[in-house]
Amino acid sequence: MNQARRALAFALLACAATPSRAADEQAALERREVVVDARIDPALGRGTVRAAIRIDSAPDRVYAAMTNCDVALRFVPHLRECVVHERDPQGRWEVISHVSDVGWFMPTSRYTFRAAYDPPRSIEFSHVAGDFRENEGRWELIPLDDGRATIVTYSVRVVPDIPVPQWAVRMILKRELPKLLQALRDHCERSSP
Repeated sequence: MNQARRALAFALLACAATPSRAADEQAALERREVVVDARIDPALGRGTVRAAIRIDSAPDRVYAAMTNCDVALRFVPHLRECVVHERDPQGRWEVISHVSDVGWFMPTSRYTFRAAYDPPRSIEFSHVAGDFRENEGRWELIPLDDGRATIVTYSVRVVPDIPVPQWAVRMILKRELPKLLQALRDHCERSSP
C-alpha cells in the first residue's frame, strides 16, 4: 500500500467506528460517492460532521479553488458573499466572512472565520463572529495516483446561534453537504488540464 493510501486509510479509520466501516468508506470514495458521517445531538443543538470525496485533480488545484473567494463564489452552492478582511503577508491565514442563503427553510447565515493554511495539505477554520456559537473544522487534501487525484476530507463541529429544526439539519447533511463537495469536484475536474 503506498503512502497516500495508508494516510487515507488511517484518516478514515480514525473517524470511522470500525476497520470494516473505513474499508466501506474507501470503497465508496473509489466509486466517486460522497461519504458523510454526521453525529447530531438534538438536545444540545450541536453536531459533528465528517465528509469525504475523491477529486480527479491535483491537490494544488483543489487547494487553489478552495482558498480563493472569487472562485468559490462561482461554484459553492448558496454562497452569496465571500470577503477577505485580513490576510497574513506570508499567506498563512486569512479572516473571511461568508453569507449563505440555503433557501426558504433556513434564514440567511452570516459568519466570519479565521482560516489557517498549510498548502496544499490542509485548511483549519475557527469561528470569529456571526450566526454560530461554534464553527470549527478542518479540510484535508490527501494526494492519490502520484498527485493526479485528491481525497478531500472535511470535518466540522458546529453549534448554531439559533435553534435549527432537526428536519432542516438532516436536509442540509443529506443534500447540501454532498452538493457542496460535488460542486468542488466538478469545478476542479473541469479546470484540470
